[in-house]
Amino acid sequence: MKEPIATAAPMPHHATPSGDLYPDAVRLERVREAHRALYTERETITADGNAAAALATLQMWRCVLYAGFPITPSTKWMETVAAHIAKQVGGKKRVKLMEAEHAVADYLVGAAAACRDLVFPTATSSVGLDHMTETTRSLGASGLGNVLLIDVYRATANFPLCIEGDPSDTLAHRDDGFIQIACRGKQQIYDTVLQAPCLGMHHDVLTPTMPGYYGIKDSHRNARLIVEPDAEVHAFQDRWIQPCPLPGLVNGDTAFGTCVTSRHFQGFKVSQKRRMERVLHWLPQIGADFERQFGRPGLAFFDTTGFPDDGAVDLAIVTMGPDFGTFEAMREQYAAKSGLRVAGVAMRLLTPFPRDAVRKRLERAKAVVVVNQAHHHGRGHLTLDVADALADLAVMPRIISVFAGLGGADVSQATWERMLDHGRAALGGTTVPPWAIFHEGRQL
Repeated sequence: MKEPIATAAPMPHHATPSGDLYPDAVRLERVREAHRALYTERETITADGNAAAALATLQMWRCVLYAGFPITPSTKWMETVAAHIAKQVGGKKRVKLMEAEHAVADYLVGAAAACRDLVFPTATSSVGLDHMTETTRSLGASGLGNVLLIDVYRATANFPLCIEGDPSDTLAHRDDGFIQIACRGKQQIYDTVLQAPCLGMHHDVLTPTMPGYYGIKDSHRNARLIVEPDAEVHAFQDRWIQPCPLPGLVNGDTAFGTCVTSRHFQGFKVSQKRRMERVLHWLPQIGADFERQFGRPGLAFFDTTGFPDDGAVDLAIVTMGPDFGTFEAMREQYAAKSGLRVAGVAMRLLTPFPRDAVRKRLERAKAVVVVNQAHHHGRGHLTLDVADALADLAVMPRIISVFAGLGGADVSQATWERMLDHGRAALGGTTVPPWAIFHEGRQL
């Protein structure tokens, strides 16, 4: 007589609106235990922006698979990751080099959908991001908040080719549906990458993130960087990243469809917009918690300089990126020389644009000079966002649109002074064109 065949007990599971979830299919605690710490205590090192972003991902126990394709100026991110993983003999992290950027994006979809509780990072630039477009636009609506796409800003596919830092690539992809956060400086890059998955993987948000920074200006220039011990990084992220309530391809009976009729399309888009709007609620809270734990400013809608308590200024600058530091350094001198109250805003959250916060910050400015650092038709992406934020004020500040730093050119002190003079003239009643381009202290 044959012995009865032993059958395993059915794995515990429960139903969700997206399919059955099997919580025990993936043992996250074993992944966490396999992590090898890069740092056991806080250290001050010297690093460029790509290394800062790479170290942040390497310290996350949830990052186990790195897919990438080399493209200037993001290549060193992948090189840094690969070098550290090569030294981890017996480690459980892996690097996967793909044959093209679109393959990287497709790979991220499959990996992130397989296990929603792990983080899957990559870094790219310019045409690399362009080649990912078909997939990134699907990712934006997918709910896969565990995708971390680091964009090292570079002038996007255009003529002539330029490999320096120009945010036209990230601005061209604002409709992809990613949370887009701009960084300036090595410390802010490191800190932002650590916080981004906490935002994207929050159950109210579930939206992939695209932190970015300027190629060459920040990606390739060294500066001091404070790195935190891995244990502290894990403690912070574990407070915010809870097991995803939706099933993945490994731990659930689910299907990821790619085609619906117009009858169902509306619901997907309503959900996508509402999840994106919740970023405005959770981002400041994550940033405040980061500052409590590490003593440095966390995620914020923007950085500011020069605003008095009542917010009343004559000229306010709005821009993004590391050239804002030059403005910070010369602001007081220009204000004293001109007799004007001068302040500035450096945007960090680009998408969703923090409309209400920008309006509150600028509502008592007499004029706002918006400095766009990428080529766009008309007055520029950033100008239109600021104009929209201020549009419903009873008394709207004068908005002056300028372009500078195109192709990654440095925005010198002379250029800042010339742009401020341009805004000052408009403030005094002079008619100025809808937009103007400045370079090396001259209006072109």
